[in-house]
Amino acid sequence: MAFDQINPFAVQTPEDIPAADVVSLFVDVFGDFYNIPNPGHTFLNGPRGSGKSMMFRYLEPDCQQLIHSKPLPELPFFGVYVPIKNTEIKLTEFKRLSNKHADVVLSEHFLVIYVAVKFFTSLLKAEIADDDGKSAASLREYYERKFKDRLSWSGWPEKPPSLAHDASFASILAALRDLFVSYYAIVTAYMRKLAFTSAPQPYNGPLLGYLDFMLPVIKDVRSLGFMPKGPVYLLVDDADNLNRTQTRILNGWVSSRTSDTVSIKISTQLAYKTYLTATSQIISSPHDFNEVNISAVYTSAKDKYLLRVEHIVKRRLEKYGVGHSPKEFFPEYAKQEEAIASIKDSIREKAKVEKRGHRISDDVTRYARPEYIKELQGSSKSGSTYKYAGFTQLVHISSGIVRYFLDAASAMFGEMRAKNDGVPVIAIDPSVQDEIVREQARQFFFGEFDKIELEADSDEDLDRIKKLRNLIQALGGMFHSILISDSAERRVFSVALSDESDDEVLNVFKLGVQYGYFHESSIGNKEGTGRTRLFILSRRLAPLFTLDPTSFAGYKFATTAALRNAMERPKQFLGRLNNTPIDDILASPQMDLFNESER
Repeated sequence: MAFDQINPFAVQTPEDIPAADVVSLFVDVFGDFYNIPNPGHTFLNGPRGSGKSMMFRYLEPDCQQLIHSKPLPELPFFGVYVPIKNTEIKLTEFKRLSNKHADVVLSEHFLVIYVAVKFFTSLLKAEIADDDGKSAASLREYYERKFKDRLSWSGWPEKPPSLAHDASFASILAALRDLFVSYYAIVTAYMRKLAFTSAPQPYNGPLLGYLDFMLPVIKDVRSLGFMPKGPVYLLVDDADNLNRTQTRILNGWVSSRTSDTVSIKISTQLAYKTYLTATSQIISSPHDFNEVNISAVYTSAKDKYLLRVEHIVKRRLEKYGVGHSPKEFFPEYAKQEEAIASIKDSIREKAKVEKRGHRISDDVTRYARPEYIKELQGSSKSGSTYKYAGFTQLVHISSGIVRYFLDAASAMFGEMRAKNDGVPVIAIDPSVQDEIVREQARQFFFGEFDKIELEADSDEDLDRIKKLRNLIQALGGMFHSILISDSAERRVFSVALSDESDDEVLNVFKLGVQYGYFHESSIGNKEGTGRTRLFILSRRLAPLFTLDPTSFAGYKFATTAALRNAMERPKQFLGRLNNTPIDDILASPQMDLFNESER
């Protein structure tokens, strides 16, 4: 296939990527997230597209065997991928069991059967060699003796079929998988029947639990010799999609502290419903589990993220025969960078005259690009001519989320391929880079918000979504005003709370974090007596508000009263920036910053 027909940045669903491609494309990030590949229960939190599913795919046995060049028994662990999104686990009929006596018992049974299906599916997928037939013999003996007994103890209503004496290893695994698949379908059908009647519906099947069934089965199978001696990792992906009862059940599994046998790795999109167990005990870090927040790591360690993306892009370019470095493939807009370099020289010369040599490098970094944008804004109001181009700038705009970079790069490549009319793409024109990131910023703000509003479950949710949209407009406009001002620090992307007296404001910010519009961190409070919340606007929105995405070193303290007004009356909030110092607006302790004439 000709090179110009292949897009190196096309994004696939991780579970659909062959192991060889995963190994060749994946950049090992576990130096940053060392708890993930090591034994122990771990929560992996991050927005959609931050690489959680790819990390889990990398931990599956077929990938690990390629990485370590070792057979399955010599691997340090056995990863079982357990996706929650787009499965029957999300059946709305589970709501009909809410607060009923069978709710927890039946929900755990359903989860256990689902995990059992995935466990034996993973064993099949691993394609374990059994040339001498010993693995088949040991698994057959286990099935006929111990396993059947376990089913019987759990109330299995019928005797499982016996296995042929000459059954192959793969066929025995398939029989075990299919046994659970059949009961998974039975329970699913039972749940759907609940939709047709309000009368109690008896459930006559088995009831499997994690501690009394699933955990012992995993221990038994591990002891048969064809699996690693290390723990089994249950890689529970997108656990936000579990309902509250299911979430509490999963938390109960975490609280059982079985990590020497089974370590549960749970990914979330920052909307995990509760940390309570079914018995109302709370699980906590680091007592019961470790926690990794991807955005927090890459927000505070920008150089690590830049290096990670550079490695990812380099691998993709090499795989498809492009002999350019990432910076060569995504060049800067030369005219713009020359103008910024000239401003840097002017700042250095001015600093020498004013004899402020010890701050020269800081001033160059702090003021050059903002000053260029300010000049563009001048009398011609041509701020839109600023070009968001160049590999480093594109990485910053992706705001710590690899998927955002790859999506933009894929669209850029497609646009260049269409423009080149079949000629191989060897670089992305700066104007195309700028066009794509601007369009994606508009889509992220306008298109995505329209979708989020359509998904609102209540008037209260819809009101919170609208307030989030207003808050982003207000803060984005304020950050732009600061950028083109004469402030000492112009590169502001963040607000820190000077108080926490308003739960509604916090809930709006939390919603923004969930959907990737903000990253949450913390910073020392004004009084120096502790820390307070810091919310960082996603740099994906930089093109929308004409901001400098290359740094977010600055921040502003704001009262929740001021932020409440920003989310309720963004136009009036921004209008006051013309005649009132920003710090005065943000420091207001009053709940109503505007008089009646400004409403």
